[in-house]
Amino acid sequence: MSLVSIEFTLRSVKLNSMKKNTARKGRPPSEMAASHAAIMNAVYALLQEKSIRDLTIEEVAKRARVGKPTLYKWWPTKATLVLAMLCERMAPNLEKPTVLTAEESLRLRVRRLIDAFSGPFGKIVAGLIAEGQSQPAIRQAFFDRWVSPRRTATIADLQRGKNAGELRSDTEPDLLNDAIFGAIYYRFLLGSGPFTRRFGEELVEQVIRGHRSGNARS
Repeated sequence: MSLVSIEFTLRSVKLNSMKKNTARKGRPPSEMAASHAAIMNAVYALLQEKSIRDLTIEEVAKRARVGKPTLYKWWPTKATLVLAMLCERMAPNLEKPTVLTAEESLRLRVRRLIDAFSGPFGKIVAGLIAEGQSQPAIRQAFFDRWVSPRRTATIADLQRGKNAGELRSDTEPDLLNDAIFGAIYYRFLLGSGPFTRRFGEELVEQVIRGHRSGNARS
């Protein structure tokens, strides 16, 4: 065998060995997906039994049957883990059809948010907001990941309605949004009255009544 052939053979063996070592690293996508789902299920189940303050990473890891390093690799803090579960499990229920007027879109968003907050996720949202009062990083993360995307989408819908002549030309979409959803969070957190779909419908009607243009559908 020539020197060139020997070198080529040794190089091939080395490359094959490197490929095998690379293949051993990491976990198969299916296994990672299963672990992720188990972790999300564990967080949700535990938060039906206790508050966010009392929840521990150790408990989540034990129930999900994963190691703590796995949790800390994906979510550096307990709050980010809880927020990830909330956004993953609750957010899809708040999506809306695209063919709606601005007011129809607003009413649908309000109805679905009240439904979501009235269910098991309401306790989790309230817990995150409570923790955020003493930990600014949690409050900011909650706003950035949960509140801001929905606020931006609703304001865009209202601006679309204003541009289409559904709403008056002097309507301020951001203020209109905050007047409605601020009242929802106020009643949700303080329990100042019934937290129902009827409350949401009446709230939207009271706030938006003065902003409808003559072209708006009743």
